[in-house]
Amino acid sequence: MVNIYILTLDDTVFTDLKNGFSKTSYMDVNSCRLNDIDSLIDRIDSHQDVDVALISDEIVNKVSYNMIDREIVKARNVPYLIINTSDKILMDAIHSNAQDIILLNNLDIDRAVWSILHSLERNKMINRLYEDSIEDQLTKLYNRRGFLALAKDSIRLMDLPNYHIVFIDMDKMKIINDKLGHDIGDNALKEATNILTSSFREADIISRYGGDEFVVFISDVDKSIIEKIKDRILDKVSTFNEQNKYDYNLGLTLGWSKYDSNKNQSLQEVINDADQDMYNNKMKSSE
Repeated sequence: MVNIYILTLDDTVFTDLKNGFSKTSYMDVNSCRLNDIDSLIDRIDSHQDVDVALISDEIVNKVSYNMIDREIVKARNVPYLIINTSDKILMDAIHSNAQDIILLNNLDIDRAVWSILHSLERNKMINRLYEDSIEDQLTKLYNRRGFLALAKDSIRLMDLPNYHIVFIDMDKMKIINDKLGHDIGDNALKEATNILTSSFREADIISRYGGDEFVVFISDVDKSIIEKIKDRILDKVSTFNEQNKYDYNLGLTLGWSKYDSNKNQSLQEVINDADQDMYNNKMKSSE
């Protein structure tokens, strides 16, 4: 079922499209009508299924393509097509993020259906490419790029920045890779990932920051919570090693840093402090 939201003030436009979609054999369609962009945003934000929007040029005239591109495509990841009756709007639509244009003066419902199907497939492909650009393929955690983007967005949304960074390094990964092979090394990374994802909160941003390094962004907690999380991780590592499932033992060294408002630190500076704390802890454990 494809949920299509048709934004138009014209009863005839909605009826023609709805009737046409109901007769097509290419897809099952649920057509809903809305009268403005704000109503569409409300539907999306309330988690109602919105697969694609068809927006008439009279609705576009009330806002702008920039607003639609920003609020519907970029912020809410919903593709849209333009229902067109005006040559002026037609030229503007070509330069927007609209997936296609449905011409009402020569309505071909089959072509409109194919345009919608193609827009959905294109949107899926774009989403996959985006996910590949911010996701580590082995662990399915955020990669460095994804982590930095999401952490910076989180900081921007805070009235007063209040966050911690936990920097985690896997011990003796080079030995595991050299002696047991990279497949076993990959397995160790996945097991470490399982421990981390089960130890932090769902709201925390966990990333594979580098080869055997993980970085986590935690907001709105005090140091005692961080200490509990660190203890939980180390307990899980001990339990894992006691099970002797593999020919290696996991080892994780953790470092921690809190944003210092007096220093007006950048995110990278807080990460560097956590990295240094991790390094100091690693040196202490090797003494």
